[in-house]
Amino acid sequence: MVFALILSVILSLEADFVQTKNVAMLNEPQVSTGHLSYRAPDYIRWAYTSPQTLVWEVNGEQSNVNPQVQRLLRMIMSSISGEANDDAKMMREVKKMFRAMNITMDEQTGVAQRVEMVEKNGDTTIIEFTHVLTK
Repeated sequence: MVFALILSVILSLEADFVQTKNVAMLNEPQVSTGHLSYRAPDYIRWAYTSPQTLVWEVNGEQSNVNPQVQRLLRMIMSSISGEANDDAKMMREVKKMFRAMNITMDEQTGVAQRVEMVEKNGDTTIIEFTHVLTK
């Protein structure tokens, strides 16, 4: 499965991240940092801490984000929980949003270290995870 942030089922995950977005119309990459929290079965918090504070959160059926961001967060949750491994619907969603997606896994933990997404317009987003804790 190409879109899997983790290779085994976990109950919780905490990780810091650095997100680098390259936009064709901008000369410099846009770099953000933050923290990811996941709790099985249906809680995720994606919090940007710099350059601006922004929190995206889904807790069961409740969410503080628009439908497109909520769909992306639910895709991430499905990947972490292992539910996305054979999900054709998930792959259709990924193909709608991205031209390509490459994931580098940590062989020791089975958790994504780096995710590179190429959008339909050619812009890229690279997310690198550090300080990963799982249970």
